[in-house]
Amino acid sequence: MENLIAIGAALITGLVIGIVLGKSLSKGRAPSSVDTKSARPEWWQKRDALTGTQMQILQYIESKREANIVALQEKFSFIPDRELYYRLEQIVLMGFMARTRVEGDVIFVLDETYVSTVESDKTVMLSGD
Repeated sequence: MENLIAIGAALITGLVIGIVLGKSLSKGRAPSSVDTKSARPEWWQKRDALTGTQMQILQYIESKREANIVALQEKFSFIPDRELYYRLEQIVLMGFMARTRVEGDVIFVLDETYVSTVESDKTVMLSGD
């Protein structure tokens, strides 16, 4: 029970920080249009704001297109679970990926808008599907 409370607290903390970070990233910026050329700098500004560990997590998911929480915990076993959840939540809140449930399993998938914007960029390693 303590673990569930701690995970819940970490997720709430992540949400609050993500909202604050999202607002600070969007200050002074005009609303973006659907044009991918105008959206591209926004993604790269957001990528530049990621920490080293968040970038490693994002790059891992980029290489797979999706990953369940168990695979992420195994891959990033050097990160305590609470910290991993926090970092994942930040990446979700920044719009790089989404969190979903399939048969009770938590799965993180790349956001389609992000994928369509960066798929032609050779510095982003997306899987070939």
